[in-house]
Amino acid sequence: MNATPSLRRLTFTLMPFVLPMLAAGQTPARLAEWPPIKDTDKQRVLALAGQFRKDEPRLHDEAKKSLLQLGDGAAPLLLQQVSDKECRANELLFEVFDSILGPQHGALLAREVKKDKPELRRYLVRRMCCFHDADLAGALQALVKDKDELTSFYAWLGLLALKKKEAVLPVLEYSKTHWKDVVDLVQQALTPARSLEAGELVFEAIGKAKVPDQMAGLRLARYLMVKEQGVILRTYLDAAEHTVKREAVNAARVLNGEAPIENLDVFKAIEMAKQWRAKV
Repeated sequence: MNATPSLRRLTFTLMPFVLPMLAAGQTPARLAEWPPIKDTDKQRVLALAGQFRKDEPRLHDEAKKSLLQLGDGAAPLLLQQVSDKECRANELLFEVFDSILGPQHGALLAREVKKDKPELRRYLVRRMCCFHDADLAGALQALVKDKDELTSFYAWLGLLALKKKEAVLPVLEYSKTHWKDVVDLVQQALTPARSLEAGELVFEAIGKAKVPDQMAGLRLARYLMVKEQGVILRTYLDAAEHTVKREAVNAARVLNGEAPIENLDVFKAIEMAKQWRAKV
């Protein structure tokens, strides 16, 4: 798969992913329909969305604030305003969506991804891949063959987050060459799936793989494996290839609550591998 211009926007949409605030322990109820809004508010939504197409940041800020106050009832109209060309207005709409849409809207977003709007579909699948909703597996599976490579990747990532074995290799293959662009999203999507089962999916896939695939697989293992699988990780900490050793070190670091060191040099990797081998 070849990189697309949309990768430039990935960093922008990763940071927000802000879900509506909930009381501790409260789970939002899944919605089957969008909340209704008044007809007068519908006209207001369209007018506010129109502000995003103007070149005045002050108007953008005011419109965003007002749309956030209107809440998720404004979403159906706002979804219709997304352009199929990359533009600033889309980015501003996505900022609003990041704040007003969450897992409770999964079924509603699954309807929207069926529409022939590539820019909107790519954004929505990126959100859905982090919802960890088994009911969305069918919608994600239908999108893995999307002609847009990022949409396809996000769909596979969502399936991997649901512990689907067939998703391991597609996610590994894409992330192998686009890691810097997708690492934050991979972390967000996969960390909640961390388990013995999820870790096994990765380790089974890379056990007899070539070095580049072992390296890429260990990056996924950072967020999927559990401490009980440390004995498997030791094999990679002992690897002769620096890239594999480095990623094994990073997997151990993340597993133990430390940040990865993406540009770990050879000598430091050797030293740290010895240290972690005694710990995992």
